[in-house]
Amino acid sequence: MRKLITDGLLLLIALLLTGCADNKARLTITPYTMSEKELELISKTDVEKIDFFHLNGSLAKDHDLRFSVEVYKNGELAGELLSTHSEAKTEFDDTLLSFAIERFEEDEQRFLKLIAGIPSGKVTTNYDNTMTATTSTSLIKEKVQLELGKPVYLSAWAGTTKNELEVIGSWNGGFPKGMEDKELAFLYKVVWTDEMTE
Repeated sequence: MRKLITDGLLLLIALLLTGCADNKARLTITPYTMSEKELELISKTDVEKIDFFHLNGSLAKDHDLRFSVEVYKNGELAGELLSTHSEAKTEFDDTLLSFAIERFEEDEQRFLKLIAGIPSGKVTTNYDNTMTATTSTSLIKEKVQLELGKPVYLSAWAGTTKNELEVIGSWNGGFPKGMEDKELAFLYKVVWTDEMTE
């Protein structure tokens, strides 16, 4: 009888652990490397810089992915642009994400067009541009696993009106180094959250 109870408890624990493992969401983001032909095609557009990524995995039905672009001025967070979420989608199979910046000059007005590619499409906004030198980079170089509540920074752009500008550094999606001296910077990020958008 004792062996039967012990075996039953072990089976119950195994089933609970299996159920938990099956329900646990796993989300990864991997940088996408463009072919020479793709790079050539991009070079024929007005896009200054574009980074692509693959999103893979699944979300629990009560979880969400939030996408946004953080704006930094003189090293300080000045706000967020293009804030959106993954809507009702919970399964991602090599789903493309991207961040691009186009430069425009019209009637003596200079501005940047920020383009964030999200699972359901893209979102864009314009931003006044007085920068004379810029740098941009992808902030992940290999597969990164998302953690609940922890932002993953995918791409960065920075500009200055001065004579020099240091590059922004990050290899694993963490908050990049070298932000404190940037006149203007944009960071494209994603956060896995359990707070659903109404």
